[in-house]
Amino acid sequence: MKANGAAARKTRACQSLSGCSDLNSDAWFQALKELPVTQVSEADLVAWVAGPLRRFFPFNKFLAFYGRDLGGYIEGRACVSWGHDPEFMSVIQNSCYYHERSCIAWWVSNRRPFVLRKGVAFDGQAVAFECRNCPTNGTKNCSEHWSQDTVAGHGIVDLFALTGTLLRFSGVPEDRQEERLAALELIAPVLHGLMLKVGQAERQAIDLTSLTRRQCEVIQLVMAGLSDKAIAERLAISEHTVGNHFRAIFSKLGIRKRGELVNLPKQLTPNHLA
Repeated sequence: MKANGAAARKTRACQSLSGCSDLNSDAWFQALKELPVTQVSEADLVAWVAGPLRRFFPFNKFLAFYGRDLGGYIEGRACVSWGHDPEFMSVIQNSCYYHERSCIAWWVSNRRPFVLRKGVAFDGQAVAFECRNCPTNGTKNCSEHWSQDTVAGHGIVDLFALTGTLLRFSGVPEDRQEERLAALELIAPVLHGLMLKVGQAERQAIDLTSLTRRQCEVIQLVMAGLSDKAIAERLAISEHTVGNHFRAIFSKLGIRKRGELVNLPKQLTPNHLA
């Protein structure tokens, strides 16, 4: 199965590389060969980005956001970085409206890879993304991390799940920009897949031991598709009490909505119901 998956990736990569002969196909195939498999942690993703990917696509810093599109508002669910200092990462905002981030607004409208040479758009249409409307509000961090470097980026949007990943590489060499754009077309879907796997691994790692027996029962009934009223009837409690259980569950598991419970492990083990 693993060999067949590698062969399929190589075939897709060959098809993509055929349009740009300048790309280092050997480095890309090697990067694909070293992709982490099965459950992927954030550390696995960062190791692949900083190692195999960087040998194919050189850069100094990396930033990836994964989130959901809520009608013009992007709710960040995960952020992975490499090379950025803690001070910069501490002020990065994972969630925002399109109009608050010119880079995101431009990319959502165009869905094309981009390269900015020290804050100047490569295609002549986009604005100087982070420098004009920066997550650090134009502070010193902005100029140090974006405007002084050549920045390249791309992303993926899953229209069915209303989720997506936006990638940002800084310190990219200024030469061979057509090659950089072609490389981003290859990189974006692979990193999006890894971000999804990181999210799945985090969901599977959720600690359910803090839940009470009754809270586990409520979750099981939600997974079975029962409404709040039906859950109340099944457990012989009031709907108000069901609501209290939901609030406690959300607080313990760090989630916000009832619908997110379907992402928990499908079976709560007997230990959780002890």
